[in-house]
Amino acid sequence: MIRVKICGIQSLEEALWAVEAGADALGFILVPSSKRYIEPNAIQPISSYLPPFVSKVGVFADESPAKVASITRQSVLDTLQFHGGEDLELYREIPVPKIKVISFPSRTNGDSRDFIYKQPHLPHSLHGILLDSNHQGHTGGTGIPLPWQDSHFQDFLREMKKTGYPVILAGGLNPENISDAIRQTNPYGVDVSSGVESYGRKDRELIQKFISRAKSL
Repeated sequence: MIRVKICGIQSLEEALWAVEAGADALGFILVPSSKRYIEPNAIQPISSYLPPFVSKVGVFADESPAKVASITRQSVLDTLQFHGGEDLELYREIPVPKIKVISFPSRTNGDSRDFIYKQPHLPHSLHGILLDSNHQGHTGGTGIPLPWQDSHFQDFLREMKKTGYPVILAGGLNPENISDAIRQTNPYGVDVSSGVESYGRKDRELIQKFISRAKSL
């Protein structure tokens, strides 16, 4: 069964909604410029109310290894997700699984044939790849879908799967398109944030619909 991560959690209430609906992982945005940023000292109190086997993922972008290590301990994070241009070798001493985000042009970003993929250095300490949409220089959190049916994206997807790392799909997912996205890409897991929000906040009903449809395939 596919794994589901609900990202951008900012409160205990939202966390419990996601867990109740069957989420496998919760994402906490630790990038200060993000509108979904959560203070590190607010994560541990949320974690203390969560059941076992729910992963707590810290999302970072170009943060120093020392600070990431400190926040990981303080917030009791299980997994790290990197959105920046980090050299992941510098984070290898932090003893939790690590996910690297790789972006691809969104459906609104022009002709994907212009996209030139350059294989990044993927260290042995990596545990997964997350594919997100790139739009106007933003490499994630855009809320804009990836071009799942596009032949160039499918070629890119095959290259990602050849790495041997689990591939997680993100980029504009929501309850209405999640079934089609999974059928087109067959990922290890899916990651959603804005697609389960109303007026900028998590919506309990949308979370339930998203997870139910994702796990029914």
